[in-house]
Amino acid sequence: MRICYLADGRYIHTRRWMSFFRNRGHDIHLISFANLETEHIEALKALGIKIHDPIGAFHLKRWWLTMHDLRHLRQTLRREKIDILHAHYLGANAWYAALSGFRPLVLTIMGGGDVTGPDWQPRGKRERLLTPYALRRADVVTAWSRVMADVVKPYCRPGVPVETIHGGVDLTRFHPGPAATNLRDKLSLSAEDKVIFSARLMRPLSNITTIARAAEHVCKEIPEAVFVFTAPGEQREAKYESEVKEILDANGLRDRARFVKAIPHDEIADYYRLATVTVLIPSTDGTPLTALESMACGTPVVCGDIPDYDAKYFEHGWTVMMANVTDAGAVAQGIVTLLKQDELAANLATEARARVVEFGSYESQMSRMEELYQGLMR
Repeated sequence: MRICYLADGRYIHTRRWMSFFRNRGHDIHLISFANLETEHIEALKALGIKIHDPIGAFHLKRWWLTMHDLRHLRQTLRREKIDILHAHYLGANAWYAALSGFRPLVLTIMGGGDVTGPDWQPRGKRERLLTPYALRRADVVTAWSRVMADVVKPYCRPGVPVETIHGGVDLTRFHPGPAATNLRDKLSLSAEDKVIFSARLMRPLSNITTIARAAEHVCKEIPEAVFVFTAPGEQREAKYESEVKEILDANGLRDRARFVKAIPHDEIADYYRLATVTVLIPSTDGTPLTALESMACGTPVVCGDIPDYDAKYFEHGWTVMMANVTDAGAVAQGIVTLLKQDELAANLATEARARVVEFGSYESQMSRMEELYQGLMR
């Protein structure tokens, strides 16, 4: 099959998705809706992905710019004899895909911005017009969680498959074991320090300020607790990062916090294995691979009590500890409970890993996607 993706080429999950099908022998093309730096282009080429010129923002008032990009998209699809067009993320790229008139069309809803919670509906003039149109044009729709699949289904044509498929966890990389021996030294940690790892992007949606406030309560109960925050350069919000640090400073906790830059995907498993607890509390989400990867590594998770999450992975007291994402005290209590109750933490970690192995592996999720592609071709 010749599959063309309209997706963000900077995004690790986009590359992992395309890599699977390239390794299956399919001819994979990418039209990115974000400009790519040299490092991204080199990474994509190393995977055998054919990269085409990106498309720009979607304009209504400056419609001639939109028409220029739409013409580029149509010409590329025709020239490359594409079999399937697949748009990742229900935004402007999905609108372009629908307006191209190409069939068959696959749309994937990622969560964390495009579809937010069970009460979601398109908002804004463009969204109310173009998002339902894109969903009606799709021949297959996939979503990263059951909740998102259910909420977009009424917008789709009757009989169109609406499936729950996420990026999946590479179980050959994410599994229990010791962290890299030099990681404690790299982070200036003692052997007694208990690490609470916050793996989400440093932005308001992730509620990192709530985690920073929770740190005060946690460190009073567990003096050896250390919070490790990721603060990657890409998509960085310096103002928000400063706010997080100000909260820690105000509580005298900067020495109990570490800030690390973007962690390469082939190193992130070591951070999960180093951690005693992983915490992630975004306001809205899909099926978060940060949580599933931590579970696969055997590290228990404190996550938000939000309706976005599928119960087969996220079950309070059985696979995770859940807390109100805006309540620092509740988040702290979840962390402290796992730090103090070793047996509970071990039981949660064991059950959580079993569920990821059963339902959430990279191989199983992508194989289901391949079956959908094959059904479209038939």
